[in-house]
Amino acid sequence: METATDAAVAGRERAELPGAGASAPPDWQRLRDDFPILHQTVHGKPLIYFDNAATSQKPRVVIETLRRYYERDNANVHRGIHELSNRATRAYEGARERVARFLNARSAEEIVFTRGTTEGINLVAQTWGLQNLGPGDVILLTELEHHSNLVPWQLLARRVGARLAFVPVTGDEGTVDARRLEELLAPPVKLFAMVHVSNSIGVVNPVAEWCARARSKGSSPWWTAPKARGTCPWTSRHWAATSSSSPVTRPAAPPAWASCTADTNCSNTCPRGRAAAK
Repeated sequence: METATDAAVAGRERAELPGAGASAPPDWQRLRDDFPILHQTVHGKPLIYFDNAATSQKPRVVIETLRRYYERDNANVHRGIHELSNRATRAYEGARERVARFLNARSAEEIVFTRGTTEGINLVAQTWGLQNLGPGDVILLTELEHHSNLVPWQLLARRVGARLAFVPVTGDEGTVDARRLEELLAPPVKLFAMVHVSNSIGVVNPVAEWCARARSKGSSPWWTAPKARGTCPWTSRHWAATSSSSPVTRPAAPPAWASCTADTNCSNTCPRGRAAAK
């Protein structure tokens, strides 16, 4: 549970956001000042960093929080009864609560921390997938998928005797062919896995609509949102997907930390999910 101190810090952080509560344009210099790594020159010029899709830089508050944790609270989470372990556990579960609110999840029990989007996909494929997919079933994907939302399903299909089908991309803008989607999203499709925002061409897919359509056809929807959460407002509970994988914390958190959001039925299928959510 978030402590009073956590709430005060969160409130202060929101109040200090440039332009918070106002229509003024962002104060870019103030934003730059919050990232210590940008306080340098490269080839004689102030550093401008664009490679956020690969590795994002960390603001001062994250760096200071990590330093404070290792200096004061470093201990096993859920595995000790001494004070340092209690502090680490409270901080860990407090982070889960805050992520759940950030994603508008029904509860923190739907949040499972993983090392990244790819691990979240593999976790679902090797737990929920093994228990719910079998010979003759179809896993529907789009042609926009990153290999991390392709290879795990290829391996699963080979293991259980399922097969893959793909909704084609059409037009110069690279959008998914809606007519073919309607044709393909039908039995024996058991899972429809989709990307929210394409990592390569930036196409934004109407995943809320697709999740609802998949449910109406008796298929379980799954979407990945590594490029979406920082730019697109969405509410996980309204989309009713079986699960989603989103490195929601990557833009401001330690490396190799992401979250997998799963509904109760899916998380109860995943042994690791049950353990992580406790």
